[in-house]
Amino acid sequence: MAIIADGKPLVFEAPGPGSWRLDSLHVPRPWSRFHGEIFGPNVSVAAAESAQRYGTLSGRGRFVLVHGFAYGSFAPADPAEFPARFAAAKETFATKRWRAELAHWEDSVKPATIRAHLALQRVDAAALSAEDQLAHIAACRDNLTRMIQQHHQFNMAATLPISDLIAHLRAWSDRPLGAFLALVRGSAPESAGAMPELTRLAAGIRADAAAQALLTCGAPHGDILTNLQAMPGEVGAAATGYIDLVGYRILDGLEVGAPFSLEVPEVLVKGIRRAVETGAPVPGHASPEETARVRDMVPAVHRDTFDSLLAEARHNSRLRDERGNYSDVWAAGICRRAILAAGARLASEGRLHDATHLVEPDWAEMQAMLTGRAGPSADDLAARRRFRDSYQAADAPPLLGDPPKPTVVPDGLPPAALRMFRASMASSEAIFGTATEPNEPRRLRGIGASPGSFTGTARVIFSPADFGRLQSGDILVTPSTTESFNIVLPLLGAIVTDTGGLLSHAAIVSRELGIPGVVGTREASKHIADGAQLRVDGLTGEVFVL
Repeated sequence: MAIIADGKPLVFEAPGPGSWRLDSLHVPRPWSRFHGEIFGPNVSVAAAESAQRYGTLSGRGRFVLVHGFAYGSFAPADPAEFPARFAAAKETFATKRWRAELAHWEDSVKPATIRAHLALQRVDAAALSAEDQLAHIAACRDNLTRMIQQHHQFNMAATLPISDLIAHLRAWSDRPLGAFLALVRGSAPESAGAMPELTRLAAGIRADAAAQALLTCGAPHGDILTNLQAMPGEVGAAATGYIDLVGYRILDGLEVGAPFSLEVPEVLVKGIRRAVETGAPVPGHASPEETARVRDMVPAVHRDTFDSLLAEARHNSRLRDERGNYSDVWAAGICRRAILAAGARLASEGRLHDATHLVEPDWAEMQAMLTGRAGPSADDLAARRRFRDSYQAADAPPLLGDPPKPTVVPDGLPPAALRMFRASMASSEAIFGTATEPNEPRRLRGIGASPGSFTGTARVIFSPADFGRLQSGDILVTPSTTESFNIVLPLLGAIVTDTGGLLSHAAIVSRELGIPGVVGTREASKHIADGAQLRVDGLTGEVFVL
């Protein structure tokens, strides 16, 4: 379909030389200008630093929004850097560099990040003067900039151990890899929605009859959350602790144009109710019997190596989601909160049709509007919002510029560098790859990400506005998921996505939840009707419309 703006089809041109690939996995719909101008440059710098530190042969990537859709272009490092990269790769594997970075994350970075976020959350942005509101937004924007960099500075620590496992498994076996990767289950509790703060809150409510009555009283969901926080004693303290931690996380995606959790309070209330009724999510580990059965699929000569690689994948698995949830997913929500407070003032003055439209201008335009200078009109910003609501990434061209060139293994790589190269290629394919087999009207083929079979009702979700329709045991059918989905995913019986491979967020979460997952179907959300009955086979990667 043509993408229309101002009554005319948009022209998509490559933003620079080379080949540019659409990132529909992380950016499933057009992003706001405000977020887009921060994201690209900071991802490029941080991801390149991580790659260089670990000794990959990747150069600095480029990430640019074209009409709000994200495109990336990648090139190898300068060959002059290869000797230093070879040495870094050798040191990475010899010292298990990823373990030190995870320890640094847990001991220093994560606690400092939480403190910084909570300090910004304590500011009552609605009570500030116009001048102070602008200064607060600037502080939140600076924090978001740092958090985008922080997320991607930990890219290699989060992905290399499991990518290294995948690269080895592909050399050892032609079996579906979902069964092997399921053995990592239980290593990333937060990916399954398991949080000590939620466990504490659920326990407090179960022990308090008044809190139980409040949770099920039928009041508006936002009021239920407010009243839980206002309760005396353990329930109020636990509710405040939990909501402080997750209330301002972006719910769908990574950017300020999407709502945070407290804007869709039904999602939080449903999750709390489920935790009270059936228990908060608890990490489930592969049993010794399952581990032994899968290990036997590995050729005997490689089993000791498999054990070692699996141990490293398990060790760092939690960083996959935590680095996003505690960095830019949370920072984007805090920034959005500050913008909405200023937007409410402008809307009350008749300068915006809706407070949420203040996320649409770029930073220069926003500063002009908040200081009384010229800026986009209310109608202009409403049109930008309608555009972003009207299109999905699947509507944009998948490639711009030159045709992509096949990846070639450089000659003469030393052993550690070759291992790093293969792991990096496995990572890219396992994150962004999709299935290639053709789909049929009642049988879709994807990548089996998490083994098991489940039959249930399809719930086709395109935005947070649809989250309220999710019921316990539904099969989520969606273009893609990100870390921000973690709050709602414990409700599900299975996951099916259009995009992504074995290391996409949906794949990892389905394994952590121990539910069937099929990713990379390319078109499930277009061809499966909401409410249809499905059978999902997470081992073979097939989805049957019943």
